[in-house]
Formats: sequence, structure tokens, C-alpha cells
Amino acid sequence: MLTIRVLTGADWPLWRQLRLTALAEAPHAFKSTLAEWQVDAEHRWHLRFDDPATYNIAIVIDDQPVGMASGVPAEKTVVELRSVWVSPHARGQGAGGMRWEPLVLLSLIRHQ
Repeated sequence: MLTIRVLTGADWPLWRQLRLTALAEAPHAFKSTLAEWQVDAEHRWHLRFDDPATYNIAIVIDDQPVGMASGVPAEKTVVELRSVWVSPHARGQGAGGMRWEPLVLLSLIRHQ
């Protein structure tokens, strides 16, 4: 079953695992590189959760994290979806077709 897990600062190790896996699997899909993130200290991983307006999720299928996404406010009423990635073995199972509106709405609410 596909579920969405809202991540908090305590979940930074899970975010790190997903992010490094995504950068390795699909380097063409991100501005950052795997090399940049592999050498970064723990504090950089925590920074992802310091902005209360940013909303980070893990996509989970059968209790296994298989994807990620972030909602990051760009302007007062605009949210950018960033770091969107789904593991190749999980593609075709509905994660890419999930509704993104909750992620966008929660980011907008936190930004106000």
C-alpha cells in the first residue's frame, strides 16, 4: 500500500538515505550532485528541516521508503515541488500519479 509520510527534523537520516539514492540513480534530474551531498556534514541535512514553511515527505510502499518530495515556498502563493524522485523498482505502482495538492497546500499554510 502506498502511503505518504510527513518528515520532521528527526527524520533527517531517512531524508539523507533517499536523497543520496536519488542523486546516484538520477543525477540528471537534480541541480545538486551526489559528490556535493556525500561530503556534507550532518548540519546541512538538518538545514532541510529548519525552514518551517518547507514541507518534506517520503513516499512509502509496504513500509519501504521508495520516494521523496519537498514543497518549498517560492512566493506568497506559489510553492515549488523539489527533490521529487521515485525509486525505479517502485515506478508504475502509483507513486508518480499521487495527488500533490496536499504537499502544496501545507507548504502554503506554513509559509503564511
